[in-house]
Amino acid sequence: MQGLQGRSEGTGSKQLIYFSMEFLLGRLMRTNLINLGVYDLVASGLQDMGRNLDAILEQEPDAGLGNGGLGRLAACFMDSIASLGLPGHGNTLRYDYGFFKQVIRNDKQEEVPDLWLVNGYVWETKK
Repeated sequence: MQGLQGRSEGTGSKQLIYFSMEFLLGRLMRTNLINLGVYDLVASGLQDMGRNLDAILEQEPDAGLGNGGLGRLAACFMDSIASLGLPGHGNTLRYDYGFFKQVIRNDKQEEVPDLWLVNGYVWETKK
């Protein structure tokens, strides 16, 4: 938790808090397995159980938190913060339906809600 002076509770170190209207993170499960160094282990274990890791990873929806350059830039900043080992968090407003999806029906464009939260989102922390 961030204290009033911008310091982490218990450590006294400062935190970097990045605010952005968008975070274009993409799918995170594969990236997290790779970064933890367990991707091959998990893939092998699932294969032993008759399951395919790629099929499981395809079930993860893209987070409806961004769709352009601002979101990609924010995600890159967050990657840099993590790679440098700096204490930090990204904050944004999160709407239940994220951005709208565009579909074509009867030769007309329609906007429909992006139901990316239908099964919840394990990577976020509500504040």
